[in-house]
Amino acid sequence: MDSQQSNPATMVRDWQHLPPELLQVIGKKVISLAVYIRFRAVCRPWQSSCSLRPDHLPVQLPWLMLPYRSVGNNDSTRRFYDLATSKIHELDLPETCGVSICGSSHGWLVLQKGQMLSLLNPITRATISLPPFSGPPTALGIVPLRAINPENFFENWDANEYAINPTDNVRVCKAILTSSAHDSSCRVFVFTYSKWPLAFCKIGDVYWKVIEFHSGYTWGGDFRDITYSNGFLYTVSPFAAVTIYNLDNRSRTLLGGGITRTPIHLVEGVSGDILLIHDSPIYVNRVLKETKHTVYKLSNDRPKPEWIKVIDIGQNVLFLGSHHNVLSLSSANLQFPEWRANCLCYDSIRKKWNPQERFDPWYNHNIKLASLDNGTVTDITADLCPFQVNERWQRSLWLTPSLL
Repeated sequence: MDSQQSNPATMVRDWQHLPPELLQVIGKKVISLAVYIRFRAVCRPWQSSCSLRPDHLPVQLPWLMLPYRSVGNNDSTRRFYDLATSKIHELDLPETCGVSICGSSHGWLVLQKGQMLSLLNPITRATISLPPFSGPPTALGIVPLRAINPENFFENWDANEYAINPTDNVRVCKAILTSSAHDSSCRVFVFTYSKWPLAFCKIGDVYWKVIEFHSGYTWGGDFRDITYSNGFLYTVSPFAAVTIYNLDNRSRTLLGGGITRTPIHLVEGVSGDILLIHDSPIYVNRVLKETKHTVYKLSNDRPKPEWIKVIDIGQNVLFLGSHHNVLSLSSANLQFPEWRANCLCYDSIRKKWNPQERFDPWYNHNIKLASLDNGTVTDITADLCPFQVNERWQRSLWLTPSLL
């Protein structure tokens, strides 16, 4: 036998045919979603040995989905800034062309085109259709706070009251999922400017359920944001009054209030606390220079629940994007030690001021990190890219990338 062939140091290793059991052990050691995707893509045997939907990956640092550069751009390539690698990923997502992206939740984007809604996982390209708004709704009657006969208050509700015609304009302001869309118990909640201020469906439902209640406002005018926590739906009014909806016993409870500030954002903290974020832009000579953020926690340990201004939110790391997009993640689960707790990461948008410019102004944006305890603000990125305003699909959204 040739001595060179018998020398283990010079033998060619057949990486393609490593035992599947060994590949599975190696794959479970990978904690980065991007690295895991590359690991599976090495060859077909590696791909078949490792799960397409691994459940061992920790929560990833969010990606920021960047807006199109110009108004009316229907390019299928969407750009995402990856905080973990400080790189921009370009993904071919033709499903997002010409649609409004009205939410990001549990790794899924919620897309709206007319009265049609769908879910898209931009990493796996999985899509799920939701019921159209033009279908006949059913109702989940929520008992009013001061109903005289709550048992039969919604006994004779009129379905025509909530009928949406095919030509009606339904604008979804925010959509949230209660879990991954692959979870059979997942519910999708929408907050809209339409005859349905609040509605929800389960994955696979044919119709939406309208959360029916009586309020002093129409067209969703008494909502500024919604969130979901442990079986309860929360809404917040312009005066920071929080309404808790119990969908099991069809009741609601009013809490909080007393803060007359807008815009405000509602989010569940990692320990179950309900947090409210107020952002106030600071202008100098009509130019946006900075945005100040104040965080409040809904306190239930007092005779009357109220909002308490806080500078310590524990292990929370808050991520604030455009419109109603806000995430709360635990710094202990992010697997990146430089991401400390008690801070807020946000997309800072500044107009590129030009006195001669009258139409379609351009904006720059970058990502900043604010420490809530001492107020220091750090630039994470330089200007990422200029873009023009387009309310229908010009949104920057935080997305927690997931294969589930």
